Amino acid sequence: MRQKKCSDNFKNVYALILAGGVGSRFWPFSRELEPKQFMKIIGGESLLQNTIKRLKGTIIPSHTYIVSNSTYYYELKKQTASLHIPESNLILEPEGKNTAPAIGLCAKLIEKKDKDAILAVFPADHFIKGEDKFKDCLDKAVSCAQEGFLVTIGIKPTKPSTGYGYVKTGLRVKGKGLSYFLVEKFLEKPNLSQARKYIADKNYYWNGGIFVWKVSVFLDELKKFLPDLYSVLSVIKDKDDIVKVWGRINPISVDYGIMEHSKKIALVPADFQWTDLGSWDALNEVIVKDSDGNIIQADSIDVSSKGICVLSRSNRLIGTIGLKDLVIADTPDALLVCAKERAQEVKTIVDKLKLSDRKEHIVHMTDKRPWGSYTILQVGNGFKIKLVEIDPYKRLSLQLHNKRAEHWVVVSGIAKVTCGSRVKIVRSNESIYIPRDTKHRLENPQKSPLKIVEVQTGSYLQEDDIERFEDDFRR
Repeated sequence: MRQKKCSDNFKNVYALILAGGVGSRFWPFSRELEPKQFMKIIGGESLLQNTIKRLKGTIIPSHTYIVSNSTYYYELKKQTASLHIPESNLILEPEGKNTAPAIGLCAKLIEKKDKDAILAVFPADHFIKGEDKFKDCLDKAVSCAQEGFLVTIGIKPTKPSTGYGYVKTGLRVKGKGLSYFLVEKFLEKPNLSQARKYIADKNYYWNGGIFVWKVSVFLDELKKFLPDLYSVLSVIKDKDDIVKVWGRINPISVDYGIMEHSKKIALVPADFQWTDLGSWDALNEVIVKDSDGNIIQADSIDVSSKGICVLSRSNRLIGTIGLKDLVIADTPDALLVCAKERAQEVKTIVDKLKLSDRKEHIVHMTDKRPWGSYTILQVGNGFKIKLVEIDPYKRLSLQLHNKRAEHWVVVSGIAKVTCGSRVKIVRSNESIYIPRDTKHRLENPQKSPLKIVEVQTGSYLQEDDIERFEDDFRR
């Protein structure tokens, strides 16, 4: 009987998953071209996939939308392919403009389909335990939204965190099967002293960034408090119009632009376990620790350390002795060592990398592409060596390079190679030479992965030395 009520309540509910952030506080694992929401931090699926699966049984896949950056289009397609999210529900921003434009855009598109729609907004990078409680809380929030409120799901603070915004609640309202708090104000992230005052007062909750509201009510508030944004979004009739107007939009968060001003806000308390995986120290709350409070997911030998977090994506052995409350995150091209209590400051390293025009904030040594991936093995004066992996039945563009030649050695699988006017099958332990200024293409014609070692030689070896003539991925 309970399931029937929940199902009826969600008939015209749509989900919006916000998946456009970079997640710079999870550097060096998270990079601009491989952000946190696509990573497998907990379990065998990415944070985005976990967020989608969490909605199963409440919001149907055809009512689930994802807003992200156009840069991540192929990764989005790959990660949602088995989860039945229609490609038409992938909304791509030319550039990130924060949460208010992303939510407003989705709300306008949904309004054209369903004027009575209720929109539930979820960040893609949360860890939630207790799915039955989560769905029950969402059910309550939907009922509250039907009364005309902008509903936020509030998280009861467990510590004086400076990493979250806060919500101050007022009167509690009960009746007609509803139970919620009226909201007095939304507050910015506080300093530590202020956070301690908030946690001592039972009327304060963390702002978890999970919202539920009628699309019509939200758009009314958007028009009232952000009229310029509302006006620009009103020009958009379908997804093809986004790129035409997006440059006219100023970035602003939904918290700052609407929630701090609206008088129609209610809070439904969460009774499920929630963690915002915003920085490395958050792993303490979601990953099982050993008897010394350590989290070690690496080839590691430790002696007498306590409260450390050691994670690795490299093949290096990591040795630790007598450390306390540190985060060590290792990748093939970058290593982070920081005090847990300062994990929120990792973003400052990313900012310095950008100012120094370094690539370590953008890509890993293994770079994902729509056709597969490549890993840089070695770079020297006049040469670069890569391991290139092509997915089954995928192919690279027909291309040429003006400043380099390439030598390909097949190490696993079978390659179909176009080199000039020739098309040749190259098998394992065989090789082929691609001269400079020669049109060429690499293709995997089989259902098993293809791996080749590519040796580049020339005066200039950067990725922008490429001229494409045909491309399956329209780059």
